[in-house]
Order: sequence, then structure tokens, then C-alpha cells
Amino acid sequence: MYGRVPGHNAVVTEPRNSPPASSWSFGVPGAVANPAAIPSAAVPAWRDLVGFPIGVSVAAGTVYAPNDNGTVYALSATTGRQRWAFQAHNEVMSTPLVVEAGGRRLVVVGAGNSDFSYSQAVRFGAPGAQVVRGTGISAVDAVNALTGKLVWTFPTKGEDMPTPVAVGGRLIFADGGGHVVALDPATGKQLWRTSIGSFVSMSSLDVSGSTVVFGGTHPSRFYGIDAATGKELWAVEPPSVFSSSMGDGTPAVAGTTAVLQIETVSKMPGLAGSEELAIDTVNHRLLWSAALGTGKVPPRNKDASPIVVGSSVYTASPVTGDAYCIDLATGAVKWRTPVPGRVKAPPVLVGGRLLFPTASGTVVAVDAADGAVVHVWTGTHGGFGPQGITVVGETAFVGTNLGWMQAIPLRLLTGRP
Repeated sequence: MYGRVPGHNAVVTEPRNSPPASSWSFGVPGAVANPAAIPSAAVPAWRDLVGFPIGVSVAAGTVYAPNDNGTVYALSATTGRQRWAFQAHNEVMSTPLVVEAGGRRLVVVGAGNSDFSYSQAVRFGAPGAQVVRGTGISAVDAVNALTGKLVWTFPTKGEDMPTPVAVGGRLIFADGGGHVVALDPATGKQLWRTSIGSFVSMSSLDVSGSTVVFGGTHPSRFYGIDAATGKELWAVEPPSVFSSSMGDGTPAVAGTTAVLQIETVSKMPGLAGSEELAIDTVNHRLLWSAALGTGKVPPRNKDASPIVVGSSVYTASPVTGDAYCIDLATGAVKWRTPVPGRVKAPPVLVGGRLLFPTASGTVVAVDAADGAVVHVWTGTHGGFGPQGITVVGETAFVGTNLGWMQAIPLRLLTGRP
């Protein structure tokens, strides 16, 4: 799943057989060699052409990295050498899932873009109207993990940007056409299909027991779906959700608690509120709501995804510009600290330090105990958006908005010797 585990702390440490730290960078065709030479107004366009928009998967020594140019790259985790490249029908913004099915290892991705056709955009003004997000061809694809050859494809009416989840022998995804679908991961055959009305943009699916959870837009609801049958178990609709933030934010799960971040409507033009919510996935009760503050509406209106480790929720807000530690049980903010540079990605927690990638191209290390900024690493290959860091052993893997995939020795990011 997105972030590897329900709490989304994408860290794998193998102390007895930990691979050595790797250091390399891989640029896609068109990757920007000199970020300083690009006018800031042009950066969003470059991101849509060549950026690595979300976190990667690492399995058996291979990094599987999705790119806005519609390509999934399989790279050697130790050298960065390309093993294969799969060209999808549209942009790829989902974390590749590595699944064992039908006696072979598959890499599963969703393809689609964030556009609206005019006929769909005008439907936003009509309450209850079905809105479809995504233009061109959208599909969920499965390719052979060793060769990159297409095994099966499942086309959809709307985009397939959110990361699916593999659970209970099913591959489950939500799309921009207002549906949640379960497939047989070996064949791509549909097992069930549920209409929910909301389109789902970037809210990757998570699992709480046998319930799949995620957020959707128009209407802005948080859903619980039975993984075995596809039955809609419940839907929660918080008040005053701003723009598409419910369908853009990815929840993190601990037991029967799902935590997510939304933006809320402000009375001041150009401003929005930032709010963290916790929902009980059994009785769909709102457990708590933590107001994080108010600030400028961030570009593209995407919120930061939280992680849950132990009894704490760790996140940042692109609205307020701060990082937070929140008590999982009560919603009380344990600490709050400014982070230099806007953060939309989830952090990773390793060795007692939280690593936050920022839009300015830095990775900020924060002490998880008290929120103190202890180290700042400055990259040279562009900034970071929603893409989180994946840590395997002593190496951190993360892509940039300007078309570079990187392996970075972990010690350089944490500041530890």
C-alpha cells in the first residue's frame, strides 16, 4: 500500500542484513539539470512533465518509481541503473504496488491525470451532480516486475491517481469516476464495483481491519468500504471542507482509528484553515478534530499526509508551514514547530528523527521528542511536493519535482555520523 504500512512510516530497517548506503541520481528525459535557471512560475509546468510525484516502492533490490511523463522506471537500488521502463497511457501518480499473484511478481500502477473536461467542470455548481475527473485514457496496469512487460490492464472512465491497496487477495482502487473497484491481482478481472458518487483524486487507500478507508470530493466525504464485498459501510461528511482537500489527502491508520488532514473554508479570501481529524473506523464516529491554524491556500490545494507511529501522529501543514506531533488518543498537540519550506509529503521517522522533504529542495530533520529542528540537508535536483521518502537500510529514496530520482545516504539527511 501507499507508505508500505497502515501508519505510512515508510521505513524498512534490517540491522542484521542491512544494505550499505547508496548514493546516486537518475534523471528522466527532460530532467532539469540547473533548477536555479527555471523561473519559479514555470516550475509547476515542469513538474507535470517530468516530476516524480509520489513515493516509490523498493523490493528485492529494485526501486519502482512513477513519473508524470507516464513512465514507471525500475532502477537498481544500489547503482540507479535502469532495468526497464514501462510506458502507461497517461500520467502515473500512484506508488507502484509490488504484489505476488498468479505465481509471479507484479508491479501495479494507476494512470490518469488531474484535468477536468469542460463538460465536467461546469457540473461543480450542481449539487449531487456526478463529476468525473481525468481526461484521456485512464487505467490500472499490472506489469511483470522482472521485465516491465504488460500483464493486464483495466480501463476506467475517470483517472486512477490514488494508490490502490492489496488486501485479502484483492487489489482495490478508487477512481475519478466515482467508483471503488476490486480486481483479481493475477488476472485483472473485476470482483466487485461500488458507486460512491465522489471522485477520488490523490487519497490513497488504507486499511483498518477489513475496512478500506479513503476520502472523496463532490461530495467531500470520508468513506469506509468492506474489502470483501465492496459494501459501503459508512460515509462521514465534515463541514466546511475547502476545495478538493478531502479527496486529495491520504489517511493513516492505527488499529480502528483513521487520521487525515483537510483544509477548511476561511472567511478571508486566499486563506484556508488546516485541520487534522480522527475517525473511528468501526462506528464512523469523529473522535477528535485538531485545528492546526490558518494560512494561505497552498498551490494545488493538497494537504500533507500524516504518519502514525505508536501513540503519536506526525504531520506538517502546507497551510501553516509548521510540523506537528499530535496525541493519537486525544488530538492534543504535543508540539508544533516551524519548518523552513512548504511540506506536503508525509515524514518518515527513523532513529528518533522525523525527515520532512520541502518544496525548496531541503530535507528538514526534526527531533521527534520535542520538535526541535536538528539538521537541514539541501539538495541540488529540485524541490519536493507530495512525494515522501522511502528508507531501506541506510539509504533514503526520493524523487524530485524536476525529474530526478535519488538515493541518498540516510546519515546525510538525519545529520547523525
